[in-house]
Amino acid sequence: MNDTKMTVLTNAKITVHAPSKEILAFAKTQLSYTDKSKEYQLNKMASSAWGRNSPLFTKLKSEVSGQLYKYDPVSSVLEFSSGFYELFSNQFPGLPVEDRRCETGSVIALPWADKPYDMRPYQEEAVELMLSSRRGVVNFATGLGKTLLSVHLIKRNKKRALVVCPSESVASQFFSILEKSFGSNRVGFYGDGKKKIKDITVGIAASISKNVTEFANNDLGLVIVDETHHTPASTFYAIAEGLGDVGKMFGLTATDYRSDGKDIMITGGCGPVIIRRDIKWGVDNGWLAEPYFIVQSVETTGRDIKGDKLKNYKEHVLNCPVMKARIEDDCRKMMAAGKSVLCLVDEVAHGQELSRALGIPFATGKDKQSQEYVEQLNDGKIPGLIGTDGKIGEGSDTKNVDVLILANFTVSKGPVIQAVGRGLRKQGTKTKCVILDYIPKGSTMLTRHAMMRVKIYREITGKVKLN
Repeated sequence: MNDTKMTVLTNAKITVHAPSKEILAFAKTQLSYTDKSKEYQLNKMASSAWGRNSPLFTKLKSEVSGQLYKYDPVSSVLEFSSGFYELFSNQFPGLPVEDRRCETGSVIALPWADKPYDMRPYQEEAVELMLSSRRGVVNFATGLGKTLLSVHLIKRNKKRALVVCPSESVASQFFSILEKSFGSNRVGFYGDGKKKIKDITVGIAASISKNVTEFANNDLGLVIVDETHHTPASTFYAIAEGLGDVGKMFGLTATDYRSDGKDIMITGGCGPVIIRRDIKWGVDNGWLAEPYFIVQSVETTGRDIKGDKLKNYKEHVLNCPVMKARIEDDCRKMMAAGKSVLCLVDEVAHGQELSRALGIPFATGKDKQSQEYVEQLNDGKIPGLIGTDGKIGEGSDTKNVDVLILANFTVSKGPVIQAVGRGLRKQGTKTKCVILDYIPKGSTMLTRHAMMRVKIYREITGKVKLN
């Protein structure tokens, strides 16, 4: 084949020489994105002359759109991530492609130090798919065991592995499980002041992104990106690109979508979804506790503010005695009934108030005690726990939750699903979880947001009651 017309697929990228007009159009339309959050900021700033003429406006305008491909018109070469191979090949099924992808990393022995649980059938299915693939995203609802399948995947792949985590708390949990399974001599931690690279390394994304070359030269055979919906963040995408030559790279998430329009970067970073088992599937098949949603209307007082969620939140939740009293009363009643309660809040100030009033801990994620509080809740040593959705809404393994109280008033589907998942892990004889939510009737915006959450709840189950 003439090299000037060749399409080459490697571990890291697809290179198209002399691309047709159709292929260039594909790149421009399907490998580009608009950052909706920055677009929103621009629209707000554009309403005033000061905003339109500010340096920030100019900066945002240059960043609001992005593209995940490179095209050099002089050499007529188009390049983009190998994560888009399935999308590309489906668009151009007859196009000849020279596949140069290969396994990387030397084969090593990884004996069990303490064998973990055997996998469930759907976890076994996921591992088999990953072993036979180069790239992909595993979308498992919270509670369906993404960490366990990762442990078994690492064992079966028999190559040096890197697990990338978004935060210290998530990384520490992953590290503890891997260290128990394979032993401290096999598992290292990278980040939070530590830089130990071993056969299996668990690292914090912010630390790894600054030292990608060190890992690229580490004979890796497998990269696992936990909570991969963070991939569009600059640190995660830099890691995905910097380690693009590694033979296998997979993302793990409960929500393979984003609200900012940059979903396509998840595919570019780790590839397409290869298996999806969502909350509804988990509930319907008996692997997750059955949720019972009760959404209560509260006649909040205060101004009905248009177009500003934070101001509405402060007016109708944080500074609203009626709403705060309802949430506090629900927490107290449920704990008095012997239920294990988890209450998620959005603002630290609200969490601090509830913690003081109820006499239960507040996990902010800003101190070393936060994870200890989660473990105390799991062990039944405390009747309830307050947590910010940033700490508890993602990555924390909350198991012993009979009642989940959603006082965080989020609206984006991803964070809503993540929050709901905190209450659905099965433990002991637990088969159901009551989930309380609220409609602040004094705020048009927050009422609309609440009804959007109700729609998401009804996609999971028919057991949604509005009071």
